[in-house]
This record gives sequence, C-alpha cells and structure tokens, in this order.
Amino acid sequence: MPTFSPLRAAALNFRISATRSISRRRLTTHASSSTRKIDQRLIIAGGVALAVPTYMYLTRAKLDYQPDTVPDKVNSDVPDQVHSSKGGKEVNKIGSREVLEKKDGDEVWVVINGEVYNVTEFLDEHPGGREIIENNGSKDVSYIFNPRHPSDQLQPENLPPSVIHLGQLEIESAYEKEQLAVKISKSEEDEQNRIKQKRQEYEEKGLGSIVNMRDFEVAAEELCSKVAWAYYASAADDEITKNENNSDYKKIRFRPRVLRPVKEVDTSTKILGYDSTIPLWISPAAMAKLGHPDGEVNLTKGAASTGIIQCISSFASCSVEEITSARTSNQPLFFQLYVNSKRHLAEEVISKVNRLGLNAILLTVDAPIGGKRERDIRAKGEFEAPKTDAFDKQGETKGVAEAIFSAVDPDLNWKDLKWLKEKTKLPIIIKGVQTVEDAVQAYKLGADGVILSNHGGRQLDTTATGLSTLLEIREKENERKFSIFVDGGIWRGTDVVKALCLGADAVGVGRGFLFAQTVAGVQGVEHAVKIFESEIQSTMRLLGANKLEDLRPSMVDIVN
Repeated sequence: MPTFSPLRAAALNFRISATRSISRRRLTTHASSSTRKIDQRLIIAGGVALAVPTYMYLTRAKLDYQPDTVPDKVNSDVPDQVHSSKGGKEVNKIGSREVLEKKDGDEVWVVINGEVYNVTEFLDEHPGGREIIENNGSKDVSYIFNPRHPSDQLQPENLPPSVIHLGQLEIESAYEKEQLAVKISKSEEDEQNRIKQKRQEYEEKGLGSIVNMRDFEVAAEELCSKVAWAYYASAADDEITKNENNSDYKKIRFRPRVLRPVKEVDTSTKILGYDSTIPLWISPAAMAKLGHPDGEVNLTKGAASTGIIQCISSFASCSVEEITSARTSNQPLFFQLYVNSKRHLAEEVISKVNRLGLNAILLTVDAPIGGKRERDIRAKGEFEAPKTDAFDKQGETKGVAEAIFSAVDPDLNWKDLKWLKEKTKLPIIIKGVQTVEDAVQAYKLGADGVILSNHGGRQLDTTATGLSTLLEIREKENERKFSIFVDGGIWRGTDVVKALCLGADAVGVGRGFLFAQTVAGVQGVEHAVKIFESEIQSTMRLLGANKLEDLRPSMVDIVN
C-alpha cells in the first residue's frame, strides 16, 4: 500500500441561505452571491470527495479506437467523440459570462483546463456526492480536478456519457476571470505553503538523510495534506492489525551460520516467471496523485530503472493507459482487480488488461466493502459530522476509502474464479488470503498463487497477519503447490529475508513506495529499492547465505 506534490484539496464552497430543492434533472437555487459565505466544513469535505476518481469510470475500459475492428459491444455506451452542444467537431466558444450566469440556474456547469462541461446529469453518479459539485458550479475547478484524476480522464473516449462537453472557455473580463476562480481558505493556503517549503528543502538537500524506509514515512507526512495523510496512514478500527503486521516480524529471530564465504551474494529471482532484481514487488496502492502530480507513473518508471515489478491498483489515480505508456520495452506489470458489481464494466477492465499486455491479475478478495478507517473518516468528520453511520451513502461526508469501494461487488465468490479464468489467459493470483483453508481452496480451483495479506490492516481489524498465516501454511505444507507471496508490514530487508526463510516466494510493499514517491517521485522509488536491496544483501551475508535458494526455515527461530 498501499502512493508527491501536495494534495490540493481545497474548494470554494458556499452556505446557501435559501432552501434548495433538488431533483436529478433540475436544480433550483434561490440564494444570491452576496449571501454566500465560505463554509470551512465543506472545503475539507469537498477535498475528500473530489479526491476520489469516479470508480465506475476509472474502471471502465477506455478502449482505443481501432478502425479495422468492431468496438466491443459492452463499450457501446462510451461516446466516440466529445459531446458537443453543436454535435460537430468545430470549436465552440463559451463566454465566461454565460458560465457565471448558470450559477443560479437549472444546470450545473464547471470549467476544467479551459473547457466547459455540463455536469448536471452526472451529479448523482458522483460517488463523493452531488453537493460538492453543486457548490462549485460555475467555477474553474481545474485546481481541484487535476491533482486527483488521470490526465486523460476528459479525453472523448473516457468522458462519462452523462457529462456534456460544451466547448472552450472564452474569458471576457478580468472581473469574470476572478469570479470563476476557486478560492481557498487561509488554513489550506498555509498548508500548501508548508508543503511547498518542505519539498524545496528535500530538493535542495537530496535524499542523503533517508537511510531506511521509516525515514520515508516521516518525510512523507510532512509533504502530505491532512486529508491525504489520513487516507495513506489509516487502518481499520484500532489499527491493531496494521501495527502487528510489522511487530510479528520482530518475533522472529535469526539463526545465522558462520564461516561461510559470503563475498558474492545474489538477490535476483523470478516472480511468476519474470525477472526481478530483488524478491520484492510494488504492491497495489491507490491514489498516488494525492501526493505527487505524476502519481503511479513514478512507480512505473522507478520499477523499470531498478528491475522490480509493479502491480497497478484498480484505484490508481493515473489511468492504465498512462501507466503502460510509461513502461519500458518488455517491462512486466501486474494488475490488481476489484470486480465491479456491474459485471460488464468488470469485463471491460479485463479486456483492457489483456489488450494492453499486462502480465498477471491479482484478484483482490478481502475487500467486499471498505473497512472502517477512522482516520480517514475524521479527516473530514471534524469539519462536517457524518449524517448517519459510516457505511450509508452519505454524499459529501464519505471518506476517501468508503467512496472508492462503493462499486465493488460484495457478492464475489469462489465460483467467480472460473468466470475470471474464462476472460483471461493471464496468471491469476488471489490477493487477501488469510487462512490455510482459503489457500487450499484457491489451489484446488486453479489459481496460480495466493498473496497472504490483510490489506495492510485496512479492512478487518484483529485478523491474522500475513506472516502468521505463512507460518500456519508452513506447518501443514508437505510440498510446494503454487506461488505464495506475503505483504503487509514489511519495512526492512530483514523482514523480507524472514518471509523467504519461512517459505514465501517474494513479498509486496505498498505504503513504503507510496511514501517514497511522495518525497521524491521516481528518484524516491529508486532510492527505496536501493535501501531494500542493500539491507537484503547485508542480511543474507550475515546469515550465511549467498543466494535466495540458500534461505531455510532452520535459519530462523520463532520467539512466541
């Protein structure tokens, strides 16, 4: 996990003094601009809501147009060209005065990157709720939109059918330009200045002060907004499992063998048949753009230059097309799949994964709903109290995690593994296995492997750690049946080596790489890999092992 420039999560939101009567197709607003006031609570709530790319559209297959092929039937509702009020390809100019006049009208218009959009019909489809969009009607929301959406989100083939592109904005006066601008609160401005100053400090002094992965964590907190950090650092309930994910590794003691020649050491391995310089991959972690404008592309480029493998999150803030465009020739990329309740959308995602040449699918099974991540909830709850319980549809009061899980199929079951195997020839790894029984079931039903994981402690609190499940499997395993990976709580090279001694083929790290790219983009990812590689090598030498195949259960002892 777990994914920087500062999250720009502010929006200009107003308190409407008159009663608003709203339906899906018609919005009526009776308050004049002179009666509107900045509502600090909605500012933060708005940042949370718009920080979440719309899941149903990010997971929709944005199929490239191929003139010599017939478009997929399931994708027939995605327009071939940008919606236009004039229906043609000519450039339509929309004056700033006309946009501002919609503020108190029946429709909701917004400006993004110099283009004007009618989002009236999209309001109820927005997982973060309609109110945040309504309160930013007739505003240039580029400042809010860009840091948390794929750069190709508004391309014709990716635009939701309910969003109508009207044309290019034409500024008619300096006054109107000022009225269109999103204004921010003093506290948010102070936060931005703090982050900017901290980032400049790291750019000037470099990464010499970052000597381990926990250093990245400390630095990343200084470079994140309050909302972004709440999402990245949060875990379920009391965060017991999140903490035990790492503390369990401390209960394993090494039994080093001495007087062995260890001048040469080889940390390279194969993961699902693909070369990796170390037995570690980048676990899928959502919303990397919450911290750095290049988001997941940083992870892709860093993985390529260091020779490790990245797994793309279904909730990545960069599109899969952006990420695959950044990959080097023959660079392996895995894809983490959440299955959408609307199966035709899930099938489109799988079709896109096949078409773009990704190399494996990690089917995530431990998140039928989002866990109760209280830091995430409080990040906006202190400004606007939840209207009901945490898991109701609450519009703008949703936390980031709750909103992004809103479209995941809670009825996904073992029978669906057959369905997935019919849709792809790629290796399928079951991610989120927490018991021996489910590991065995995955093997019997033809999965290519499992990831022993509790979602970084972000789902059900007080569950088994990946390491403890590995120990349980180790006790019962007579022979290796298929690939077994572990993630969660891995912060040191010693943690990696302990997992391999106990039978893991490789491990995944999510949060650590999110924090690394937060601090220094691609260079941060590269530095993180060097830290892990150095620590793994030194651990193996001191343990008496020259290559990964030398690691044995006899090299460790379980304290408790």
